[in-house]
Amino acid sequence: MNFKLFIFALLLGHAATSARAESDPQYTATITADTIRTAWGRVSIRFTLDLGENIVRSQHKRIVTPVICTPDRSRQLSLPAVVVSGRHRAIKEQRDGRDNTTPADTYLTLTGNRRENRLVGYRTQVDYQPWMEQAVLIVRQDVVGCACGGLMEEEQTVKEQVLYAPRLSVSPEMECPRDFVQRTIEKDAFLIYPVNQTRLYPDRYDNRAELAKIDSAMNYVRRNPDYEIRSIRITGYASPEGRYQHNVRLAEGRAEALRSYLTRHYPGTPDTLMQVSPGAENWDGLVQVLRQSQMPYKEQMLETIAREEDPDRRDNALKAIAGGQPYTTLLATVYPGLRKNTFTIGYISRERTPEQARLLADSLPGELNAYEFYNVAHRYYADRPADYRRMLLTAADTYPDNAIAANNAASVCIAGGDYDRAARYLDRTANEPFTWNNRACLLWHKGEHEEAKVWWQKAAGQGDKEAIKNLEEVNKR
Repeated sequence: MNFKLFIFALLLGHAATSARAESDPQYTATITADTIRTAWGRVSIRFTLDLGENIVRSQHKRIVTPVICTPDRSRQLSLPAVVVSGRHRAIKEQRDGRDNTTPADTYLTLTGNRRENRLVGYRTQVDYQPWMEQAVLIVRQDVVGCACGGLMEEEQTVKEQVLYAPRLSVSPEMECPRDFVQRTIEKDAFLIYPVNQTRLYPDRYDNRAELAKIDSAMNYVRRNPDYEIRSIRITGYASPEGRYQHNVRLAEGRAEALRSYLTRHYPGTPDTLMQVSPGAENWDGLVQVLRQSQMPYKEQMLETIAREEDPDRRDNALKAIAGGQPYTTLLATVYPGLRKNTFTIGYISRERTPEQARLLADSLPGELNAYEFYNVAHRYYADRPADYRRMLLTAADTYPDNAIAANNAASVCIAGGDYDRAARYLDRTANEPFTWNNRACLLWHKGEHEEAKVWWQKAAGQGDKEAIKNLEEVNKR
């Protein structure tokens, strides 16, 4: 190669290398040992800024600006910048007597690529603003070259949560007691008896259709091998016309007649399970029908029933309203429906095997007891968070009056950020102390910090360890 061409190529290569070096500074910036706290309306910011091994090149000026901003950058607050000038750059600016690249709000100005310039202890304070609760901390870097041209503009997130966020622990899961929830089936049977008699004729007066309601409930429970009958309650009711004591005897006798029917048709049912009680005259049923009706003199009849306590005087007072016409209407259209037997069968579902319970949890959740959902969750879904969460929520939805299940469901909802659903579960409880920590966590996440502290203090007073830890965390703010 011609010597001049060789020199020209060498110079081109050097220029290309210099251009690459100039346009690719490879600067890094990180923060460590950060502590950011809020107090008295101010945010105190403390961290160590690490400028990396390559602090600054001789011809460069490096401007590192910490910025507090929302994740979408819609709200921003730039903190004082750290400015590092290369040695040649600093000499040039001093010689020329001008510097139009250094920002006015500067935290610290450094010169040279010296080792002691690498770590900067950064301390500042700013006014607290509510949007900072969700803010991140970024570092924005601008590098200026020897000809005052911008070589580098970049930003990187160095802290995902600017303000100190307490590590709020919801109450640990509580095991539902291993008890058997009693289920009930209730049926009203409008059985017709001969006048002033208590003998039940199953095949007369359309009684067969009414008895079929009771038979279906008995067979449903008896034919399921997983069910165990715990109680059978039979209550008899009479309509209010006539003497009270006579009606009580009729109601009780007719309830006993239904008991005899069950004993004959379902042998093997222990007599000790059957409870018979007279419901006496069915005044409550009459009031309910009147309130829902548009009958003439309705309000006068309701006022009479409320005023007269003695049932016989009450009956006579009803007969006297408007010459007895309303009473005649009651006898013909309302009173027959007040003569009834109420049948209630109470039963429990025996505990299933874990595998049976797992299958029923999705197909027939109402067949499981509350604690069985937890057996399924622990045994089959301990390493499957979504399914585990589903089991706890299903338990609470199946047993809305179970405070422990509701509290556990609230826990998983709070952990998943579903605060509205968590609130609905907690509303189902009777404000028991074991729910107080979860109530406080929910209030905190919804921004009601002072109210949350009240509930944590209450829970801590009951010895709740999670609440005690949470109080310690929030008190650091």
